[in-house]
Amino acid sequence: MKIRFIVILLFALHVSAFYGQKKTVDDIEIEILKVKEPSSFSNELLRGIKFDQEKFKYVMVKCKVNSLKENRTQISAFSLVDTVNKIRYRLGDYLGYGAIIGNPERNYFRKTKSNNKTSNYNTPQFRANEIDLFDKYKFEGYTPFEIPVEFGTKKNPDQSIIYFGQTAYKNFKAELFFIIPLELKNDSFILYYKDSKIGTAKLK
Repeated sequence: MKIRFIVILLFALHVSAFYGQKKTVDDIEIEILKVKEPSSFSNELLRGIKFDQEKFKYVMVKCKVNSLKENRTQISAFSLVDTVNKIRYRLGDYLGYGAIIGNPERNYFRKTKSNNKTSNYNTPQFRANEIDLFDKYKFEGYTPFEIPVEFGTKKNPDQSIIYFGQTAYKNFKAELFFIIPLELKNDSFILYYKDSKIGTAKLK
């Protein structure tokens, strides 16, 4: 009975070490709730940003985010760091939930203007006054990783890096999706907001 209790206690401590990590940065309280690799079915149907699934995968970090004052979270300030391969990943896709029901917030923009005059308004738009914070924070010794998204065709390419703007929510749950090369064998990362470590994001 005593051994069983110790095993249960160790398991609980292991789980809480990864999930239940919480930190406050600039009056934004961020708690890691879950880390997982979404299914290919989910990627095909639900993700707004597509990529070659034979070369890359998504790692999703779900967080509870609360603004302790009137400021709002800058979604582009999230990044995922691979300390083994020395890579810092830009956020690849984002869904924000301010309530149980309703459509999630995506709030994405493109870094460069489109030359396509028939550009679809359901795709990210260029907005010069929307700040991208990913490039503002430099991590010495780490290579930034980002994938341009193709919004055009082979005949008329229309690529751009995308980023995510400031949320409209004060308190919400954020699903943060990072695009990771399959060739890099690693299942443990560190989630950052701006230049502050939030916690470890480890795939089971």
